[in-house]
Amino acid sequence: MTADTLSSGSEARRIRIYVSEQDAVGKVPAQHAIVAFLRRNNAAGLTVVRGMEGFGASGRMHSSRLAEVPWDLPIVVEWVDTVARIAELLPQLKQLVPAGMITVDPTEVVLFARRSVRDVSGAVPAQSVMTRDVATVRRDTPIRDVVALMRKRSLRAMPVTDDGIVVGIITSSDLVRRASLGARITLLPGLPESEQARHIQELPQQTAGQVMSAPPVVVGGSTPLSVVAETMVHRRLKRLPVVDERGALVGIISRLDLLRTVADFGEGKKNAAVVAGFNGEAPLSSVMRTDVPTVYLDTPLGEVVQAVVSTRLNRALVVDAARQVLGLVTARAVLERVTPAHHHHILSALMHRLPFLRPTPDEQEVEKHAGARKAADLMTTDVVRARPDDRLRSVIATMVEGGQKLVAVVDEQNRLLGVVDRADVLRGILEHPQ
Repeated sequence: MTADTLSSGSEARRIRIYVSEQDAVGKVPAQHAIVAFLRRNNAAGLTVVRGMEGFGASGRMHSSRLAEVPWDLPIVVEWVDTVARIAELLPQLKQLVPAGMITVDPTEVVLFARRSVRDVSGAVPAQSVMTRDVATVRRDTPIRDVVALMRKRSLRAMPVTDDGIVVGIITSSDLVRRASLGARITLLPGLPESEQARHIQELPQQTAGQVMSAPPVVVGGSTPLSVVAETMVHRRLKRLPVVDERGALVGIISRLDLLRTVADFGEGKKNAAVVAGFNGEAPLSSVMRTDVPTVYLDTPLGEVVQAVVSTRLNRALVVDAARQVLGLVTARAVLERVTPAHHHHILSALMHRLPFLRPTPDEQEVEKHAGARKAADLMTTDVVRARPDDRLRSVIATMVEGGQKLVAVVDEQNRLLGVVDRADVLRGILEHPQ
């Protein structure tokens, strides 16, 4: 793997962010906003420490020992990551610190040992790896409340239950198709809070029962993981509710849960964790797709949007004239970084795969002063790369631990050959038996 990720002996940077317990970004405590931002952007890892006492430039004392005043303790967020990722994210991170201090120190990673995952068998039941804390709604729950809950908890699907029995499931596609939600759940966070609220308020007076997909595809708690994987691949599903003998919900299992179980994180192991019915030893070349949308650094915004919506990947790779991979543009990044004047046209293109309309004269004037007008302004350089002969299990580990959804397959000169996403990997470990 050639990913720009931390490893033992690598050069890194340590960022320390000092804020107060009462600092906030909007209505969100500053430390929570910082953690959410770094996690969303696949930071390697961070730790939040709550201080006992201290003072800053104001000279005002913050201490848990002052019983007569409300606590306002110092908070330290420590983030260690690669030089490249910190250079990319630090400018945006500065905007999240309302008051305080940020320091940067060079550091060396002397040990970066990933947690090992136990060897498992394909007969292991779904209930052993499923998520048990599942948010649900009832048939009569207003669809506006459903969307608000999904947005708050960063969910992409919501089971609908009746006295605990699963009667349906609501996905992002259901909300767009049956409730006319103007932006997919995954795109909403890319819009300003006011626009997100407007999209929710414009939803019709419908209930979960009117929008859900029913009957839902479910699996029993004792269903083997290999059968769960087959169901997901053949039905093209990303997650499945897990039920007991009565059909009552006991959990939910996602594609990521399956990949996490199959992955072998142990460094220095000669043998990968083997799952009966799965094969993590197949090469990437056996499952990679070559229909990869690409753009150049100077590709204008309209063409970037068209490339992003041209395939189900909802992403485009940025390459140079020799097809060397330089970066990645996602649908959400487009929304987050362009001027709000373009949001309506871009959303139409992203939602319905329509051509990006030429902006009006007024919008063109606004665009002249916008910071994001071409691919170079929209891309991230944090692209995971792999060779065509790398094993699937090595890609799985990166996808699970780093939260990556796409891996660029390149040759020795970093020239693009193809890509694999989570669906490709799951299909690969299922369809290439040992």
